[in-house]
Amino acid sequence: MRHLVLASHAHFAQGIAESLELLAGHPCDVHVINAFVDGSSDVTAQIDALLATIPQTDELVVATDLMGGSVTNAFLNRIQNQERIYLVANMNLPLLLTLALSLNDAPDLPQLLRELVASSEVSPKYCNDLLSDIYDDDDF
Repeated sequence: MRHLVLASHAHFAQGIAESLELLAGHPCDVHVINAFVDGSSDVTAQIDALLATIPQTDELVVATDLMGGSVTNAFLNRIQNQERIYLVANMNLPLLLTLALSLNDAPDLPQLLRELVASSEVSPKYCNDLLSDIYDDDDF
């Protein structure tokens, strides 16, 4: 079985999980870690508690909020010798929608993740430039 873990500073992970559920329902098993809330500052303890609930034979994709941030770094330190855990930083909703809908069907999970993070479909867009392109096309 595969699991999707969303982890962030504060309540971002919970909020994006709720948006994911609204748009896609429950296409996969989603877990949330909200770090540094309710007086808790031990992210490693939260990670260990979550991992203890997931069978050792299952695969996990962990999506974190910020590359170089303390949540991502805590996962990097925890998963160094865990071949079943895949970590993606700088999560956003388009990435998570595509991932959640593909997670259980992908025959090669690392390849799916590589393709997703390289995809322009899930990267941020500066919409003002997109509007300029549309208006430039209308001149013809």
